[in-house]
Order: sequence, then C-alpha cells, then structure tokens
Amino acid sequence: MQISEIQIGAKIEVEVKYNGRNVSFRSQVVFIQDSSVVVNAITVDEQTLGFSENCQINFLYIVDGKVFAWENVTVKLIKYEGKLYHLIVLSGEGIPYNRRNSYRMYIGEDMPLYINTPNGSSAINVLVKDISENGVAFITKDDLSINRTFRLKLKDSNNRFITLSGIIIRKEYLEHLQSYLYGCRFNENNSTLGRYIAQRQIELLRKKSSSPMLSQNRTRHTLRQKPNRHK
Repeated sequence: MQISEIQIGAKIEVEVKYNGRNVSFRSQVVFIQDSSVVVNAITVDEQTLGFSENCQINFLYIVDGKVFAWENVTVKLIKYEGKLYHLIVLSGEGIPYNRRNSYRMYIGEDMPLYINTPNGSSAINVLVKDISENGVAFITKDDLSINRTFRLKLKDSNNRFITLSGIIIRKEYLEHLQSYLYGCRFNENNSTLGRYIAQRQIELLRKKSSSPMLSQNRTRHTLRQKPNRHK
C-alpha cells in the first residue's frame, strides 16, 4: 500500500505500544501532505492527546475490510486554520496487518452473561477473562454449546452499560477449575467498546508509570502551507 493510495475520509487507527502494553485510538484522514497524513485530533474525555518519545506508534489504514500498517511513525499535534489535528509522518509502504493480533485486555471480573433459551433469556454468572474489540473470553461451570449466542453487559467508568452480543466459537475444559473456558466473537463492531478499552488502558498505564505515556500536549506546530489533496 502506497501513501498516495490513502483516501481522504478513510478510517485509521493509531496503535501505541508502551511498557509492553498496547492502546489503540481511532480517527479519520482529513488530508495528506507529502509523506504525512493529517487526521482529526485524537481525544479522550474531551482532552487532546500527546504522545511521549518512549512510545512505539504504528499507523493502521483500513480499506475494504483490510488493514495496512506503517510501523514506528512520528505523531505531532498541529494547528491548521485554527483547528487542532494530529500529523502522522509515514515512510515506505504499508504492509498487510493481521487484525487477529488485536490487543486483548485482561478483565478478571465476575459478570452476568445472558443466553437465549426456549423459555426466554437466562442469566448465568461468568468470569470474564479478557476482552478485545473483536471478542471476549470467559470461564464458567456451565456447559454451553459451540455457536451459542449470548449478550454481555459491561459497565464503563460513568456507570453506563455497553451491551455486546456474540457467538461462542471455542470451548476448552479446565480440569483444575472444573470449569469451561469459552472463546467468543462479537457479531458487530462497537465504537463504544473501543473507547472503553482505550480508557481502561490509559488508566492502567498512568497507575503503573511515573511518567505517563499520554498527556495533554502543550507544544503545537502550526501548519501554514496549503495541503496537497489526493483524491
């Protein structure tokens, strides 16, 4: 994938690796200038983010269900025509990226899981092991069948529920726990879940590091040159 092939308005992700942890943020391409891609400013809780030099940052471009990655990119906060953007400096070609490697965040909490039965929806108690934007893994003593559908409700930091639906695709019996470990895939993408995972990761990183990975960036570059637009 060439930089010139990136489309205006396309969805992208910025994958940030720091101290062995991953956080992903979504944005959208606004324009392209030379080898740099300008995207809508990445924010969390209405604060524009800056990225420390200790981070490894990858740029992920999503097109026709495929993902291409540029690794070790540079991200700068800029101001253009009075508005803040992030400018991402790319080099070389984007290489195919396997979304199955998407980050799975450890949860380790008991939650109710809702299963459809002939008598209606039934709740069972499960231990949610980890979760990603693509799926979830949980442990329970209940013997459930593969391809069984379910609903799971996560509570975010604002005590609002995120309702997720999916299907069981893997099953493993854990002898030492006398329970089953299930691997599941969500039926559809959920942008709220993506923000939830990113926020949880930021909170963990801030607790574990004396110099936070993410902060509000006060150094801003002004882009005065008129951008070259690719269509």
